[in-house]
Amino acid sequence: MKAGKIETGIKRLDDLLDGGLPELATALVYGPPFIGKEVLAKLYYLHGLRQGIPGIMILTGDAASDVRAALTKMDPSFPEYEKRGLAHFVDTYSRSIGAEDDQPNCEYVDTPVNLNAVSLAVNNAQRKLIADHPHHRLVFESVSTLITYTNAQTTFRFLQVLIGKAKRAGATSLLLLDHGMHTDAEVQTFKHLCDGVIEVKADGPQTTINVVGVGVTENRGWVEYKFSDKTFDITGSFGAGRIR
Repeated sequence: MKAGKIETGIKRLDDLLDGGLPELATALVYGPPFIGKEVLAKLYYLHGLRQGIPGIMILTGDAASDVRAALTKMDPSFPEYEKRGLAHFVDTYSRSIGAEDDQPNCEYVDTPVNLNAVSLAVNNAQRKLIADHPHHRLVFESVSTLITYTNAQTTFRFLQVLIGKAKRAGATSLLLLDHGMHTDAEVQTFKHLCDGVIEVKADGPQTTINVVGVGVTENRGWVEYKFSDKTFDITGSFGAGRIR
């Protein structure tokens, strides 16, 4: 691993990122739903846990119990990471649908609209980590839900503060944003909020990924990848600015 770089757990994505995400960076993962960006984010979260680096996952559209099951399917050791106090959730979804889930290491918020409560829940989760861990990973899945419940301006102001506090607490973060739900101006606003963008798109059966910013000085263009519910593999080769 390069000094000052945070590996994503996806080797060839780390190659695209010149060794990984810069420490304390915030990357926007942008693209349509169901083409792998959620898998990418979970692999990033899990990779940190395997290295003993704690993680916090903020959920706005899925219950922590469901995400926990998906993570355990991807890595059967996930319950052990929970027992070690490494895996944390902020669940803004379960209570909003009347679910009475009670997952370990989980802060529950009644609704995604209660942004003050979301911020407090994240602070509570971080407080449990920072005494023993100088760094952690933060995944926000997803920003689009907040925009839908409130509006882009309110969400931007909230995330601007959240990201600033997260960096000070030692977080390297991924924020997920869905393509097709927001205006171009809104998307550009959230791109500028972050240190760079990992963008995915589909063209028929082909799915491709492109990285801009986050410490990358040379754009390698759009590179093909494949994914499943457990894997995310960059299959296209890349060099100076283009797929080869």
